Amino acid sequence: MNPAVVKLLEEACPQRVVTAEDPRYDPLRRLFNGMHDHRPAVICTPADSAEITALVLAAREAGTTVTVRGGGHNVAGAGSNDGGVVLDLRLMRGVTVDPVRSVARVQGGATWDDIDAAAARYGLATTGGTVGSTGVAGLTLGGGIGYLTRSLGLACDRVESYRMVTGDGMRRQVDAERDPELNSLLRGSGHGLGVVDEFTFALAPVSQVYGGRFAYPLPHAARVMEAFAELMDDAPAELTCQLMLEPWGDPAARSVVANICYSGTDEKAVRRIERIMACAPLTGMDFGPRSYLSMQASLGETDFGLRHYWTTSSITALPVELADGLVDHYMRGGCGDGVEDTVLITPLGGAVPDAEVPGTITFRDAAFTVLAMAIWRDPAQDAARRDWARGVSRLCRPWSLRGEGHADYVNYASDPADLNRPGRIAEGTARSLLDVRRRLDPDGVFGPASPLPSAPAHA
Repeated sequence: MNPAVVKLLEEACPQRVVTAEDPRYDPLRRLFNGMHDHRPAVICTPADSAEITALVLAAREAGTTVTVRGGGHNVAGAGSNDGGVVLDLRLMRGVTVDPVRSVARVQGGATWDDIDAAAARYGLATTGGTVGSTGVAGLTLGGGIGYLTRSLGLACDRVESYRMVTGDGMRRQVDAERDPELNSLLRGSGHGLGVVDEFTFALAPVSQVYGGRFAYPLPHAARVMEAFAELMDDAPAELTCQLMLEPWGDPAARSVVANICYSGTDEKAVRRIERIMACAPLTGMDFGPRSYLSMQASLGETDFGLRHYWTTSSITALPVELADGLVDHYMRGGCGDGVEDTVLITPLGGAVPDAEVPGTITFRDAAFTVLAMAIWRDPAQDAARRDWARGVSRLCRPWSLRGEGHADYVNYASDPADLNRPGRIAEGTARSLLDVRRRLDPDGVFGPASPLPSAPAHA
């Protein structure tokens, strides 16, 4: 990059502008998905909103493209770029909770561990990601599915306001009154519209839940699938059950696992869960009363640098034909030797279809999302693992909400091309998004003005 540009950035962010010659460069540029090895020209780590504004203005003056990195978890590798500027928000992880108003002000570099821990001190919570190191900003701007989705809505539904810096260098407070169009677009298509450096989330009283896992040998998958359907039929909004076909145990073996979280207080509902899930012999069970904070941590963490390819489908039903097909396809996936193919089925409904500001989320009326996660280490497996994940979407296509087998939920999309697929969002929304990008970022600091961002930021 032109030394004059680097100097401009250094003036905006002293001592925290990192180029390829700096020993901090490789650790900073590393992404969650090891399939992406982007090499930005410069990585900047701003400490506050004023520095973000100065960096955006400097990049605009230099005519260079900016990508925003939150937690770095985006599987499409969208938290970085090649040859441009990355604004890495890892120094901006503050969370301030107002227990009287039940809101949290959350900086743009915070992770779900940060907000969960801060809110839990007051017995409060909001819908959040189930892997603690995931960035709050990236997950929320793309929608945000978690254990509380059915009772509280998506993560983006819990946002009261945004503070952001747009490509024109302006700092903006955004909510339904001050900029209703931008407020709506930030809910589902928020990647690439600027740097959101603070969210204000509505919190709810959630401290204790009944939660945990029921694990079964895979040969009992058909019966467990039936039990899953029974459990979620007319289930209270406080209940969610993620059904996973995954390697489980020590040593890991192909299994079917029900990961359940019930945030209500009805003992009859708890007994119903236990009765229905006693449907087949168990290889493990840890279901019981626990803190919401421990439930959030129950899935653990996945190391940065593994190779990932994910596909997602939003389906209207989970008939026996599809359930059997998913089990059969999972059996053809990998397990062990550095390969961890997984199918994750998550029920929606409850509060999801009823958002006051629906935003650009296209899967609100789906009954379930089906996520295929291929995870592996050896690059020689790339083609086979991609094919396996795409096979799950092909199976789901007859029941998909809009006939497309993937990319309805952008946070699960591995292919940037899926984000630009014609028809992914309504034509009117695409026009609105184009107009807003031209209005807020006339010089294309965050990428060219197009109906859909070519690659999401804040990842």
